[in-house]
Amino acid sequence: MVESTTVSSSEEIIQRNKGLSMYAVVTLQDSDEVMVAASNWLSTDKKQSYWPPFRSEEKCVEAAQKRFKPETDGRLWEKLNINFHKQLVSFDEAKKEQKEIQEQKERCFLLSTGFTGMLKKQRHENTQEMAKNPLRSVTLASTSRLTPEARLVSTTDMDANLKTLQDIKKIVEENSAMLKKLMKDNAVSDVPSSTSAPSKDVDTILNLPLRTIQDLSRTESELKDPKTRKKYIKSISQLGGFGPRDVIKNIMQHLITDDLANDFNWQGRGHKNAFSRLILADVIREAASIQNVLRVDCETEIKNYLWSIPDRIGRKRPRDYVDEW
Repeated sequence: MVESTTVSSSEEIIQRNKGLSMYAVVTLQDSDEVMVAASNWLSTDKKQSYWPPFRSEEKCVEAAQKRFKPETDGRLWEKLNINFHKQLVSFDEAKKEQKEIQEQKERCFLLSTGFTGMLKKQRHENTQEMAKNPLRSVTLASTSRLTPEARLVSTTDMDANLKTLQDIKKIVEENSAMLKKLMKDNAVSDVPSSTSAPSKDVDTILNLPLRTIQDLSRTESELKDPKTRKKYIKSISQLGGFGPRDVIKNIMQHLITDDLANDFNWQGRGHKNAFSRLILADVIREAASIQNVLRVDCETEIKNYLWSIPDRIGRKRPRDYVDEW
């Protein structure tokens, strides 16, 4: 069954020859994601856009690139509220604009969350480490080129700081891969990583993991209290993990059961609820940031985790059935 059809090639040729914009860069208001959309998906006032219902991110990208008609089996897609940024002729130009806007949003986020203090702390720790272990000075030198606090306000300095973060992230991921190999970590295991060290006493107080929509609704109300919110963040920020994927996996498995997570996807497409709208999603972002997981990586790994839930449940069901016997 063909899910969607693309616009005719002759139409694309005509639009390219006329220099008409074929793609748009937009921000989805519900999830704050910067995305590339086909221009034929946008409403006349450019305040809404049809959006593909596909679960796979790759399929959504393909739909935009090939300019699918906004329908599946004759039924129009759901319309989402958007913030329009720019229209461009080619898909490559649109992807480049998307990346620039994402980086700008990330810079603003880092500035608004006290990134200056984190850089100063990292510089201090690196200096101490280099003094203790001269053999690592070459490696650490690549991650210790931090600009003074007074210069952080400039765009150029912010770009340099982002590059430093990327260097640090790369080193951490390489070390994580080596540790995982040594520990013979099973990539498909449903058991949280050995780095996870949850407190059973705290879990009992917080009633974790959440099992039902009622549990989640109660928790959402509780999280409106700053003290309770702080308690949750402190608890789940101590779970640990090797890299963004492992950190988010530990947090999600610790917070909610698979059956409850299966009721959600990131944007609330189809018949599922939007995880991005929960206060709990903000709590996860803050807890992950304490473990040096960037906001964009945190959201990406939450999406991946939610997408994998049906497969996880499918793998678990046969084992549960055998255990009952």
